[in-house]
Amino acid sequence: MDLVMIDSGLKEPLYIQLYKHFKTEIEQNRLREGDKLPSIRGLSNSLSISKITVEKAYLQLTSEGYIQSYNRSRYTVNKLDGLVVPALPAGRVALAPAVKGKEETIRYDFSSGEMDLDGFDFSLWKRYMNKVFQNKKRLIGYGNSSGEEELRSEIVKYIHQSRGVNVHKDQVIVGAGIQTLLHTLCSLLKIKYHNIAFEEPGFKNGRQIFTDHSFDIIPIQMKQGGLDMEALSRSGARLVYVSPSHQFPTGYIMPIGMRNRLLQWSEQVDGIIIEDDYDSEFRYFGRPIPALKGLDSKDNVVYLGSFSKIIPPSIRISYMVLPERLMELYRKNATLYNQAASTTEQLALAKYMEDGHLDRQIRRLRKLYYEKRLLFFEAIRNIFGDKAEVNESDAGLHTILVVKTELTASELVHKALATGCKIAPVRDYYWGASAEKLPQIILYFSKIPAAEIPAAIQLLKQAWFANEQDF
Repeated sequence: MDLVMIDSGLKEPLYIQLYKHFKTEIEQNRLREGDKLPSIRGLSNSLSISKITVEKAYLQLTSEGYIQSYNRSRYTVNKLDGLVVPALPAGRVALAPAVKGKEETIRYDFSSGEMDLDGFDFSLWKRYMNKVFQNKKRLIGYGNSSGEEELRSEIVKYIHQSRGVNVHKDQVIVGAGIQTLLHTLCSLLKIKYHNIAFEEPGFKNGRQIFTDHSFDIIPIQMKQGGLDMEALSRSGARLVYVSPSHQFPTGYIMPIGMRNRLLQWSEQVDGIIIEDDYDSEFRYFGRPIPALKGLDSKDNVVYLGSFSKIIPPSIRISYMVLPERLMELYRKNATLYNQAASTTEQLALAKYMEDGHLDRQIRRLRKLYYEKRLLFFEAIRNIFGDKAEVNESDAGLHTILVVKTELTASELVHKALATGCKIAPVRDYYWGASAEKLPQIILYFSKIPAAEIPAAIQLLKQAWFANEQDF
């Protein structure tokens, strides 16, 4: 079967495009009776679309009798009694291969900021989990809706020492990931605010959550010095979502002058700044940039932090610091906010932090990722040469690669995927149209094994430039 390529720029819904593709494959006998379609999750990941989109396409095919479902986890082609329709006109672009018998294999995942396989001492973590299990009384209830007190106290100490943030433990809300916390935050903000400014490009999942809560999104372009403050002032917004210490995906660091201007703006408009302290631990030269919240004398900043880049994201523990101006409403509605983070893991992390292991873990990862970063940039320079430009930033776990090619970003994604490499285009993080002159690709190095970095980069070049004579 040919590649599955869907076009989000078309008016036709993505699930209809996907449905038509598989319908044609079956009618043309390229998918035959008993052939297995890709799993919903596998196809969702390979095409970078939602699982709901794939499921809707499969449901339509099932209802028309083209495929049959086994507990909605496996889909196979039905017998069509010899039905064949005319082939597609020449030149028609078809879409992703259905994987027969197994999901598409991803050899190198450049799109994920997940941890290095050797980046965490699981045997040590197991000992802390076992200690928690000895106290059964703490584990039979639902836990504190704001998070366990021991962990919130350790978080207060951690962000004071590492980020210059001074708050009380009662202002700290623990959650199972940043997105869970944002749902809580939206419920507090929607009473007074109706729109929110976001960095452009920026955190697409965050934008989607605010959209789901009926906020209007106002994209504000990123500049080399950070957020376009003039555009923010003209926008009429009184909420803004920023990641000043290491903006994703550009990697920009907001200078102190702009931080002060942003704080002044929030005071002038009676607004709130939501600071996502993304990737702040991984600065390889000098000290980490102090958090914007540490400069917040007027209590106008909501501070978001996560442990997902320091300990495995499967542990799912993040935190939010609320200004006092929001605490009264939070306490009033506290019974509505059930705690989703595991009490067991919260207590284990609290003791892990108290014993100094989190600080040691951060130092260990900085050394590991600094060395991988050097290998990564060297491999890109040596292998791509003048075919690409790379942003060699001094922080974070990813870079932006500008590929000098006539291929589109979508074509780069599909060609890379065909060789077992998963990548993400920068354009996916724009709310509006991307202004890119050449396709830009986000490449994470954290998950790629150090010894395989040159081979992984070579595979990308082969995918994109294999037909050129000088390859």
